[in-house]
Amino acid sequence: MNKLISAKSYLAKFQVKAGLLIALTAILYGLLLNNINLWSDEIYSVLMANDSFKDMFHLLFTEDSKPPLYYLYLKFVLCFFPKTYEIFGAHFASYILLLGAQLFAATAIRRDYGNKVALWMIALLLLMPHSLWLAFEVRTYMLSSLLMLMALVYGLRLLDKPRGSDFFKFALTSLAALYTHYYCAIWLMFFYGYLFVTILHARHKDTLKKFLYVAFGVALLFAPWLYVPYNTASSISKFWYVTADFVKLSTQFFVNPVMGDMVQSIFHAFTMLAAGALSFVIVCGVCSPGGILKQNNRLYRLLAVAFFTVIASYCLLYALSLIVRPMLTSRYMLIFSPLWLLAGAVVLSSYQFLQKGFLVLAFLGFFVTYGDVRAASFDKGYSNLVHDLRLFVPKDVPILTLDNNNLFCEYYLPEYTCLALVDESGEILRIPSILKNLDHYYDPLPPMVLAIESYQQLSKSQECINFKTQYRKSFGTDVCKLKAQDAAILLQKSLKLRLNNY
Repeated sequence: MNKLISAKSYLAKFQVKAGLLIALTAILYGLLLNNINLWSDEIYSVLMANDSFKDMFHLLFTEDSKPPLYYLYLKFVLCFFPKTYEIFGAHFASYILLLGAQLFAATAIRRDYGNKVALWMIALLLLMPHSLWLAFEVRTYMLSSLLMLMALVYGLRLLDKPRGSDFFKFALTSLAALYTHYYCAIWLMFFYGYLFVTILHARHKDTLKKFLYVAFGVALLFAPWLYVPYNTASSISKFWYVTADFVKLSTQFFVNPVMGDMVQSIFHAFTMLAAGALSFVIVCGVCSPGGILKQNNRLYRLLAVAFFTVIASYCLLYALSLIVRPMLTSRYMLIFSPLWLLAGAVVLSSYQFLQKGFLVLAFLGFFVTYGDVRAASFDKGYSNLVHDLRLFVPKDVPILTLDNNNLFCEYYLPEYTCLALVDESGEILRIPSILKNLDHYYDPLPPMVLAIESYQQLSKSQECINFKTQYRKSFGTDVCKLKAQDAAILLQKSLKLRLNNY
């Protein structure tokens, strides 16, 4: 009996519970790491990381305009992986950041807000569908979201009895977040505004002075980079892929955070129920009159700040999308996921009656989403496409590419000559990879030419073979035959539209 009581007491310890949850995350998510597929934006990230520093920053200054920190981080991580395991390493870079977020919850969040909030945060980072996307996407989202989570926790420390190290940590994480994604600047604007008003109202003169030093220093250190998006905004906006339809669907973040193209299972409704239940729980916690949270000023402040800064950022981005140009998508909103999960962790740790029902939906959503992500991760569609092209297409035959498939061709088929095609609304990434084949646009074409597309512009009128992928289930990738005269016309139009500008 004493041994049983001792075992129960041991398992009840925070360190054991947190350790088991993090270990379970490491194992389950680790089983999804693969060395097979990268989609076009992910290929772009890896190619940028493989560039020299000079070439990387030249592209950032002239074509990309995104802040550089994620590419530098990915470049560092890939140094530890041989070329044959590069795709694995690229996914691993995001995977370890998710585990880092759990460790941050187990340490800093636990210190400030207690065991219950920390454990729920760790559990939500494991179970919620947001994480199953963030943990493997070879883009900046996981890095950006982790840095904003850290900035939130360190920033709220300034409202209590801050130490000098808290100001430094807040400044460092804020600045780092700014150098990962421009959405972070939107969120930090609201968060800094809240901190300023609260500190000013409390009349903590010393804290206010140090806070203003931090705000001024962060703004000063980020300001030089703003020249880059200002200088490239006009050229990028001409071919910006985000449309009004993306903006209309952006609310999916709150109920369906996994992209629709990845939906595989007929049980995907459970993914939506899990994400929707979390949003419902958060709103209940914010709005409940006279609840437990309202009696705990510190916890309610954490909930309210996390909730309202995310909602305010969303509303401003929505307004800018209507007034300036579309810039809001549910995929970009995933940057705010850890903040949203933290709000949920606060509510669930405070209201026991919500926990069991939510956990049932969370487990169902997790297992459905896990299966869908696994199917997409280990899909053979791209591998089959590469295999067949190498098997049946001679290396001296040019391949025409649409829809940023020049990235696919450059990464998976570097031995081929890839010629990019665009129309008036088309977008080409990695201009240098196109310019290196510029002379071949004038080469005589064989009687029949192959073209690779993803959105079926050619498949309606041409002879095509479709390679289905679980990631892009609704489209797949088409390899189409083009007559030489049709291909020549498309190439000339592409030269006039884009390539002659560089």
